[in-house]
Amino acid sequence: MKKSKAIVALNVELFDPLSYAGVVEWVYVPSVTGSGFEQDVATLAIQDDIAKRAARANMQKHSAIILKIDGAFAGFFTFQNNENAREFCLLQSVIKPAKHTTELYAEMVRQVLAHKPEGVPAIITTDPKSKFETPALFESVGFKTYLKMSGFHYMVNGRMEDIRMKILAHITMTNVWNSIKGDWLQLKRAWNERINSAGEREGVPNALFASRDGCWQGENGYANVVNAKRTLGENGEVIVTTKAHNGNASVLDPVACEVIARFFMPKDGKRVYNPFGGGVQMGFVAGASGYEYTASEIRQNQCDANNKLCSEFPNVKWIRSDSSTFEPEGMFDLVFTCPPYYKVEEYIDYDGKSPDGEINSIPTYEGFRDTLFAGYKKAIEHLKENSFFVVMTGDSRDKKGAYYCCESEHELFFKQQGLSVYNKIVYLECEFTRLAHAKTTLNYRKFPKREQKIIVAYKGDMSKIKELYQTVGRL
Repeated sequence: MKKSKAIVALNVELFDPLSYAGVVEWVYVPSVTGSGFEQDVATLAIQDDIAKRAARANMQKHSAIILKIDGAFAGFFTFQNNENAREFCLLQSVIKPAKHTTELYAEMVRQVLAHKPEGVPAIITTDPKSKFETPALFESVGFKTYLKMSGFHYMVNGRMEDIRMKILAHITMTNVWNSIKGDWLQLKRAWNERINSAGEREGVPNALFASRDGCWQGENGYANVVNAKRTLGENGEVIVTTKAHNGNASVLDPVACEVIARFFMPKDGKRVYNPFGGGVQMGFVAGASGYEYTASEIRQNQCDANNKLCSEFPNVKWIRSDSSTFEPEGMFDLVFTCPPYYKVEEYIDYDGKSPDGEINSIPTYEGFRDTLFAGYKKAIEHLKENSFFVVMTGDSRDKKGAYYCCESEHELFFKQQGLSVYNKIVYLECEFTRLAHAKTTLNYRKFPKREQKIIVAYKGDMSKIKELYQTVGRL
């Protein structure tokens, strides 16, 4: 069969006869299609079954290393240099069983890697049960596992930071984000360790909950107070003490913050604004990810604690201000906020009181909502076109037990402001305390709430999202 002129023989060498006997030739083809090896690749791929996708016409467009032994076709490895995603993807591979050795297969991988552009990560999904593509084999040629999922090892040859967005994509994937999965918790632990280290360095105690200790009210909200102990006082009165299993404050999940920051920041963007700024997590993550971050926060103690914790990031700052009227400086590439649930927490300043204008101390839900949305309107005015406004929020109940429906009102608000509601994401939290809570609440037909909502709104032309935002690449 006549071969295409595009075929390049990389080298011909004689392997050590103690490990392999035969003349081995490695042939690079920029595309299997048109190379003359189409039928050979398809037949072997189907026989192998695992690599059967390489038999498809739409997969044979990719580059390949062809293995020839004593002049005869003996195997292949297809790959793709994805310039748009800046990644080098190793795809399907097979060596004829009668010719296969571990050393020969490892050499084929090295021949493929010779075509990897410098500074670009190579990625592959390996299967411990596979004859060829095993984690151990790829570790022997310089790959590292960055994620284990569904029995597969996702591996990279290159810097972990270059595939960070891919890791985040794998642990989310759908609009239900499960924050209690092992891979999620591992990333969360790493972020929390960094924040706690900053607290030790800057003298900020209890860094993850700084200035927020004891803020749970536990009356009409979904406070996680689940353990009650009754004792008799000196005068025979019953004293009830409770134990909270949630750290006694609500704080943002830094992994959720990182997913939001990386996925909803344009390729050329860098500025994040957070009205009703609250805790440290989003600012710390934004600063560590190389972004500028400005937060409006009404409590001076929260601003002081957060600014100390983020002192290593010069472009991260909390400004003591009323978010409902505050005018941030300039335009922003992303707006993110995680405001409080109404009447679930009580936020106090240095004097032990809630500052005037602190939205969770507003007497009515309607006043709370209108103040919140006034701050959102200011933020929208400072949000660039073709940018995202992300709110991580939830709902709470009134004194009679009915929901305020704050989540729904958020969606309607964004539509009224001319934004598009683009994603509605469910963030799942640990159910342990909710199960304990349910022992009481189900008698009233109340199912405890173990999720928050992440509402992603978009300002601008949605058809430009794929063009303006970084591609995730192969998953």
